[in-house]
Amino acid sequence: MFSINDRAAAYVDELLNREEELQIKSHFLENQSTVIDCGVNTIGGIGAGILYATIAMGGLGRVSLVPGIIDGLYLQFSQIWVDQPAIACLGSQKPGWKLKAEGFTGTAFGPARAIALKPKALYQAIDYSDDAETVFINIEANSLPTAKDMDSIAKQCSTEPDSVVAMVARPGSIAGTIAHSTRAVEWALNRLFQIGYDTKDVISASGVVPVAPTSGADQDCIGISMDAIAYYGMVSLYARSVSDAFKSVTSENSKFYGKSFKALLMDVQGDYSKVDGAMFGPARLMVNGPDGSTKTFGRLDPAMLLISMGLIEA
Repeated sequence: MFSINDRAAAYVDELLNREEELQIKSHFLENQSTVIDCGVNTIGGIGAGILYATIAMGGLGRVSLVPGIIDGLYLQFSQIWVDQPAIACLGSQKPGWKLKAEGFTGTAFGPARAIALKPKALYQAIDYSDDAETVFINIEANSLPTAKDMDSIAKQCSTEPDSVVAMVARPGSIAGTIAHSTRAVEWALNRLFQIGYDTKDVISASGVVPVAPTSGADQDCIGISMDAIAYYGMVSLYARSVSDAFKSVTSENSKFYGKSFKALLMDVQGDYSKVDGAMFGPARLMVNGPDGSTKTFGRLDPAMLLISMGLIEA
């Protein structure tokens, strides 16, 4: 089986080779690990965001920004397509690894998860693991990890610190908002996984989501990014089998549909596990079956999106 860490290497090299152009900065720490600041203390432009999001999918997905107009308002949309979506989205892109140490907290995702097996049960379900020598990890955080933090990551990946490269961005940075907007396919597959559908039966996928505006208030930006997926995110899947499970994937199935994620997260003091799992689904889903049939589910809610973004009043 191919290695998503090996596949991501070329995109990490591109980040490093275009450092000044992309307005990012790399740091070679005393333990010889590498940290690339893609949007914590640096600006990190659109190009950095696209590469950051591509690395997060283990190099298996392609990301671009396209224009869109909703109610006469111009918005940026991220557009992705991905083959091997179970591996790319659940096995790499899914933010499934919490980092917590003295003075540092962050959410980790990206190819390194497939080596650390975070969480192990998911990798058993998608029948994938990675044993690459060099490890690449995406981190969403408000500060950069120290050598001690990178030592911990290396240990959990059963490797040495000099083999670990971390890409870090704030949620409210350009790179952070672009990365969030590429997760609609991941949300759809994660819902299918929770319901019991074999996600390996999804052959290819694409997604389109409005990109949230950047913000100094990271939690606000996370809420808007989630609203963008739940109320205006569009996903198309090519599947080997089509079942009733797909009916339960879109966000309108949630009892909390119609409420913003900012409000939902305030209600549960920021504990995502207490938010109804059905809310973590795209607004619209189209499924292409093996017999040539096409089924659609869910609906778009432009008003909720524009209110969340502060473009119109409630």
